[in-house]
Amino acid sequence: MSESRVNVAHASASNFDLVYLLFNMAPTSAQVRKQNAIASLSTTVPQIFNEAQKPNATQRKHAVALRKIQEQCALNSPARKGLPHDIDPEGESKFNAEVIRNINKILNIRKREPHADRIVRFIATFMQYTQQLGALFFLFSANTRLTLKRHLDTSEDSDDEDDQNEQDNENEENEYLSARFVEHLLRHLLRGTQAKHKPVRLRCCQIIALSINSLGEIDEELYQQLRSALFGRIRDKEATVRIQAATALSRLQSADDEVDPKDGRNITGKLLWLLQHDPSAEVRRVVLFNLDKTEDTIPYILERARDIDSINRRVVFLKPMAEIEDFRTLTLQQRNDLLKWGLNDRDRLVRRAASRMLANHWIRHADNNLLEFLERLDVVDSPIADDVLTAFLTARTDIVNSIKFEEQFWENLSTESAFMAKVFIKFLKSQKMEEKLDEILPEVTRHAFSIQNCWDIRKTADEDMQTDYDFIIVQLLEIAKCLDYADEVGRRKMFVLLREMLMDQHLHDEYVPIIVELFKIISPDERDFTRVMIEIIADIQELSTPDPVLAEEAGTPSKRARLGSDNGEHIRIKSEDEEPADSESRLLKGMLLHLKCLTICRHMLELSEESLQDNSTLYGILNELIVPSVQSKEVVLREEGLHCLGLACALDKNLGHHNIPLFVHCLKNGHEQLQQKALMIIFDMIMIYGLSPFLEKLESEEALEQLFEYCLDHDSVEVQGIAVEGLSKLMLTRSFKSEVILKLLVVLYFFPTTIDDNKIQQCLSYFFPAYCYSSHENQRVMVKIAIKALMELCDTYADLEKDERMVSPAQISDMLADWTDPRRIALSKIKLADENQVDHDAHADVAIDALESIVKHAGLVRKTMVHLLGKLHLSDAGDERLEAIHQLIEHINKEKPLKETAIVRNAWARFCKSVETIISNKSNNRVTTESVPGENIEESCVQSTTSTDSGAAEHIETPIASTSTSVDEPVNK
Repeated sequence: MSESRVNVAHASASNFDLVYLLFNMAPTSAQVRKQNAIASLSTTVPQIFNEAQKPNATQRKHAVALRKIQEQCALNSPARKGLPHDIDPEGESKFNAEVIRNINKILNIRKREPHADRIVRFIATFMQYTQQLGALFFLFSANTRLTLKRHLDTSEDSDDEDDQNEQDNENEENEYLSARFVEHLLRHLLRGTQAKHKPVRLRCCQIIALSINSLGEIDEELYQQLRSALFGRIRDKEATVRIQAATALSRLQSADDEVDPKDGRNITGKLLWLLQHDPSAEVRRVVLFNLDKTEDTIPYILERARDIDSINRRVVFLKPMAEIEDFRTLTLQQRNDLLKWGLNDRDRLVRRAASRMLANHWIRHADNNLLEFLERLDVVDSPIADDVLTAFLTARTDIVNSIKFEEQFWENLSTESAFMAKVFIKFLKSQKMEEKLDEILPEVTRHAFSIQNCWDIRKTADEDMQTDYDFIIVQLLEIAKCLDYADEVGRRKMFVLLREMLMDQHLHDEYVPIIVELFKIISPDERDFTRVMIEIIADIQELSTPDPVLAEEAGTPSKRARLGSDNGEHIRIKSEDEEPADSESRLLKGMLLHLKCLTICRHMLELSEESLQDNSTLYGILNELIVPSVQSKEVVLREEGLHCLGLACALDKNLGHHNIPLFVHCLKNGHEQLQQKALMIIFDMIMIYGLSPFLEKLESEEALEQLFEYCLDHDSVEVQGIAVEGLSKLMLTRSFKSEVILKLLVVLYFFPTTIDDNKIQQCLSYFFPAYCYSSHENQRVMVKIAIKALMELCDTYADLEKDERMVSPAQISDMLADWTDPRRIALSKIKLADENQVDHDAHADVAIDALESIVKHAGLVRKTMVHLLGKLHLSDAGDERLEAIHQLIEHINKEKPLKETAIVRNAWARFCKSVETIISNKSNNRVTTESVPGENIEESCVQSTTSTDSGAAEHIETPIASTSTSVDEPVNK
């Protein structure tokens, strides 16, 4: 019997053949053979385990061999044919004990030990094999066996009823034997999950995770113990243990919805909690790989596209999102967010994974039809459709040459085909594929007729179709930017068409910037461009009814007196023959046309580069359009006019200098949107012309500081964000210097009201390290305000409301210590500057300020300052500052001793001891330096410093002695 089983295993037969052979095994009654098997357990089982841990071991073969030994030990052969096989409890117990003994040897072996990992896989393979074998015995009853034999056309007697009964009994015992072993081993492993040693918990969870799919049916009590143990291990302090526990739980998620009464979560809920909150990137990654993709779990999976770990972000695109059946199961917003995050990720590999997901997986959902794929992406409403198709073309360069645009293509444009043409042409241009581009691009005249045709259809289309044609026309206009206008006939046709479109009263705003840019492209030079734009603006103004209000305002001597008014009500001018409703409609029409003129003017000024003095035609539009708009009582006109005025000031210094009071007035007294525009204009002018024009108009730098303080303390988050971004740029470029403003920026960075403001947080997170590490001068400014800012933030932290949150003062002090560390200066690293250029007293000055605050304050301030002192680097500070620090320490110990918690007192004691050590070492170095004459003094000092830094004062004498012996005779003289 045993020989036949070994042959079956080595033959690697299919399950069907395996069952046939198993049912034809002749029972044995050799009791001696059973006793020999039990007696040799201590040698045969370890031998199998030793073989299984070899690199090229075949785990299935060893599992078959171990199963053979299990059957020999645990099953009693029947006394005669027809009697049932029964389980020998003694033999089974001895076999189980020996297997457990060998398993225990690898439980205490650390992670990533190859031999132990192979044994773990072998145990899982054996559990899987023994369960499969038991299930096969149980599945195939005597009737099935007879059917199998008839199918195989065997020559054995299938009518022997005694033989059938014997096989049925053997089926039950084998199935029962497998279940008993699995239960016994599982109970043992569950006890190991509670072990004190980390490797034991790890290995037990690892074996459970690998074999949990082959456990078969276990009783309810054992299953609950398994769930409870795994629930506990996903909160284990070791990430490796949590990984294995999460892997095991993921195998049970689809079959178990029972809720844990401790936290009200089921298995899926536990995995989602790990995915969101586990600090280990590997744990989150394991959950990502194994979490079922359902309507409830997909939002949590998408969140990992913003994971701090780049590998996890990449996994999102490689595994779960690439395997979804149809990307339309994601909502449009989810789709856009996922693609935006992936294609714009800072990590190149993440971007590549997102591109491959599109090009290799999602395209299959549309049957590899690119237009169908774009339709499903909803390119009309998708803000990242351009990036998506560009990434697709980049990843699938094999299809680039196969794309062709025939004449029929341009005659039957859809939103998707027009979009594809635009992106494809821009892609070819960016890749400098000139030959393919010449093949694809239409002629200018032909393209102008295509735009004209779509424009004419749009005018008569219904509202839904107008939206589609608007999108198509925009794509065609974008393609027009890439055309060659050397053909004068085509250029004139395009010029006439663009002028007609721009003059249309019903033109959408989205057309204006593209058309103005096209005018710039087809114009011979900038003066011709501005002349054409001014002519179009004048023609549009003629279409509107003259506005008496604007005319009156244009002639008013005092133009800035009414800028503070936010009254947006229309002033109606009624005539005797005019109805009130008609008057309001005409006034509204005039205002809209006026706004359209301002929009065209704004885009024209954005594209202009010549100064107003070189392009005098702009002065006319300044006086006739921009200034009256700034003086208008209509809020929208005033905002757009101010924007245009700011752009004009960027082209002329005198004009900008003259209008500084106007911008300051709008910033102080205007409504929020006007304040935002005025503040952006002020920052742009400082960047272009410097501070001197503002200092002349505001009379002092303090007035400018007060203006910026007003903006940083503004109630509007948008105004605050613009102020932070503008001041960061000015201070980084050294265009503006102020200790007061820097302190306000530090306070604002940690203030509870801005903790959730991504714009401010992201801007200042970059600004402070860049500012402090770029130069000693900048870092010195930070040193001066660090303690003042920290004390203010301590007071803020102490007064926090229950619903407010803020970074702790200890964390703030850590960041301030890092920003003021002179060793972090980029100059000393990049340019390898001389040590004398490094300001080693920076941290010493911070320490002095901190000690002085300890003298004057108590409570949280003292605790925070003591924490800060422990983070400062003082070993290279000058003697004067070290002496000042030492005196302050003595004063505090005598007059203001620290009586806070033991942690604070211990930190203070460590700081005092470190200062004493530094002073003592410097004193010893000074003595040894004086005793070493000649040119080797510098070398001696360096060696002495190295020795004292290591904390071994007795080593100081060795380099001095060696140096003294090497001094030349003339030097001693």
